Amino acid sequence: MIMNATGKYRNQIPELDVISDLRYENIFKMYQREDGKFFYNILKKISLPDNLNQNIFYSITVAEKMPWTTISYNAYGTIELWWLIMAVNNITNPTIIPKGNIKILKQEYIRPIISQLQSQL
Repeated sequence: MIMNATGKYRNQIPELDVISDLRYENIFKMYQREDGKFFYNILKKISLPDNLNQNIFYSITVAEKMPWTTISYNAYGTIELWWLIMAVNNITNPTIIPKGNIKILKQEYIRPIISQLQSQL
């Protein structure tokens, strides 16, 4: 099976439905199989540098176990940034339910961080 990188993000491919640009999938460029089907390279991953300026974050305390999507909704008004909260807290397994203090990226830094992540992949 031959696979080719399209060099495009999902929302740039007319054959695919448009999804929110905040979704995790939009960080990665698409690939296309020989039969024309599109896919993501699931072996790619994102990570943020450990030395980011701490002024771009604030902390919250999660008193009871809460899904990442709920934390995202409470922080940003959308469930779609769960993956960014996990990345900020260096958590790679989404089944780990947080409790205690976690860092939240301030709203004004979301788009620049997402753009930076896209440029690295």
